[in-house]
Amino acid sequence: MKKFRGWLSIQVAQHPNRVVLVLIILFNLIFFTVSAAVISSLSLSGTEKMNFFHAAYYTVTMILDAGCIEFVIKDIGTTGVALTLTCLAVIIIGMITFTGAVIGYLTNILNDFIENASAGNTPLHLSNHTVILNWNAKAPEIVNDLLYSDNKETVVALVKSGRDEIKKEIEERLFLTIEKENAIVRKKADTMHFFARRRYLKNNRLGSNVSFIVIEGNIFSQKQLKDIKIEAAKSVIILSNDPSDSVAEDGSYSDEGNPQAVKALMQVADIVSAGKAAHHQNIIIEITDLWTYDIVQRIIRSKELGKKCNIVMFQVEKFLGQLLAQISVTPELVAVYDDLFSNKGAAFYTEPVQTDDEIDYIRDYLATHKNAIPLTLLSRNGAGCCCFAADNQKSIHKTHALNSADYSVELKHVQSECKRVIMVGHNSQVEEIMSSYAAYISSQPRDNQNGTLKLTVMDTAENLRRMDDYKRYSFVEETVELDMYNIDKTLQRISPLLFNTPEETCILILSDDTELNENADSSALLYLTYIQDFIKQMLRKNPGYDNKRVKTIVEITNPGHFDIVKGYNMVDAVISNRFAGNIITQIGEKEFIYDFYKELLRYSSDKPGAQNKKPQLQKVSSFFKEMPPACTAYDLVRAVFEASVSSADASEKQSPALVLGYVKAGGETIIFSGDLSKINVSLEAEDKIIVYTDFGCQAD
Repeated sequence: MKKFRGWLSIQVAQHPNRVVLVLIILFNLIFFTVSAAVISSLSLSGTEKMNFFHAAYYTVTMILDAGCIEFVIKDIGTTGVALTLTCLAVIIIGMITFTGAVIGYLTNILNDFIENASAGNTPLHLSNHTVILNWNAKAPEIVNDLLYSDNKETVVALVKSGRDEIKKEIEERLFLTIEKENAIVRKKADTMHFFARRRYLKNNRLGSNVSFIVIEGNIFSQKQLKDIKIEAAKSVIILSNDPSDSVAEDGSYSDEGNPQAVKALMQVADIVSAGKAAHHQNIIIEITDLWTYDIVQRIIRSKELGKKCNIVMFQVEKFLGQLLAQISVTPELVAVYDDLFSNKGAAFYTEPVQTDDEIDYIRDYLATHKNAIPLTLLSRNGAGCCCFAADNQKSIHKTHALNSADYSVELKHVQSECKRVIMVGHNSQVEEIMSSYAAYISSQPRDNQNGTLKLTVMDTAENLRRMDDYKRYSFVEETVELDMYNIDKTLQRISPLLFNTPEETCILILSDDTELNENADSSALLYLTYIQDFIKQMLRKNPGYDNKRVKTIVEITNPGHFDIVKGYNMVDAVISNRFAGNIITQIGEKEFIYDFYKELLRYSSDKPGAQNKKPQLQKVSSFFKEMPPACTAYDLVRAVFEASVSSADASEKQSPALVLGYVKAGGETIIFSGDLSKINVSLEAEDKIIVYTDFGCQAD
């Protein structure tokens, strides 16, 4: 008995549902047997043929349907009291112990099944899906960008808490994006006749192609990772915590690495290396500090996953710092990157190639293709590829019998203009921003480095002191202490920089990403309000001043504030986690693309122009020796490319220049996509042409 009780207690602890089910079955079997025996023994005259099995059958039918009592009690007037009471007791007790217990048990099973399925605790049978481990402000943008994918997408997010809030956040984000895009489509279709309008709406209306599953659990659990079929996913994205999560109650900020992301990577890599992982699977881990970078490198070396998967370290601080520096130097690039970093419209794609002769490859490709623009060759581990700007992967392979167009242009060698930036506030990427500025200056030809960039920093006394007043940066002209309670007086210090200098000026407003979530972007929005009001006052005092010479760029950490910031008329660009999220999405889908992005955003300071290709904007009047006549985008791309590599002055260096689009003098940005031979281009002197080429090559 002692052993039985011990065994029973173990079963109750391990399998309570199973024990309850067994007890229900045993009790009802005993109850049916006893009831049938009693009813059979109490049978009256005329029912002697009702044996035990008949009684057992009638017992069950009475329990399931009380009206079946008439099979036992034919006439209540002649039936004995004992049999009547026995039948009534059987019905009442059976309805409770059998019908009620079974229904209750099945109800609980169904409820448990629904709860487990809703919580994601049941194994998923998926493949070629996207997995997100952990959650931060970049995650909604990763999911949102998949709306523009040509394929049906499935995203599984495994998070430690906040499942309902995350689902609501994603649903709202996708809904708003679809509504916004379809409003633009409807507006374009309003001027069309009925049938053309219906056809246009059918072909261009954005629908939801994303299935999104949120699972609340342990991101370190091998079982849960296997349940979401992580080895069959096309990409696994491991996100770090938001910087605000590292802020203590006293307001201090601690940056001590990201051990949670590292641990999750170790679990994922262990499953992938041991199981049947999908080939060319991308595992992206967000890196926010040097400690995490170092430990992830060690994991990569120890695992050596080879073709099974590719672990990519996405250094988000470096990326955002480089992006902010590049955009503040050339504000118009924000519209270019907003298009090309996303699946929406034209984007960057890669395709394997078997050559290392870049110029001949681009020339031969342009001779037979008009739906994509080849940009540069990349190589890694002995494999090579070419990066393209195209609508989709299929566009790269569309060939055409093209005639050599009798269209040519001549290019000038342009000296880089001096850039003036006023940086307001701070964030966790300040060091990276300053390093990018220094690399930008160093990448210029030596005789053109002095005066290339002039920087003024406005920040609180505490932050200026932390950066030692930026003394180690020779290009910082002045630091201005920002007094939040007397900010108008502080802004008077920058009035001469805006109105008494010949250079165009960019005001870069940084958002403190260590602010707690409820205060996110509060300092940046406050600075924006004061600065915009100050500029308007100054413009009223200087009515002849060209306000286009002042560009305002605002960084935000919460993409939900995007529309708030864009509501200001004089804001030229908004930088947010949207860019980082889009980049992560692209890395997860395309091999080699991360190598391309690293070169795209980085200014190379060791060799001016070498491996330093980037989109640049040049005024048409400064870029061409003569104004190019009207042509197609295809003709313009080929002509500029040939002029850049075939001219006598460029014969030694041969830095190919590929046109991506242009910016109208009024601010409209046109990025070439689709059939380039059907895009008509008519440039004016004040327009700016977008050229992908070696940075600084035009300045030699």
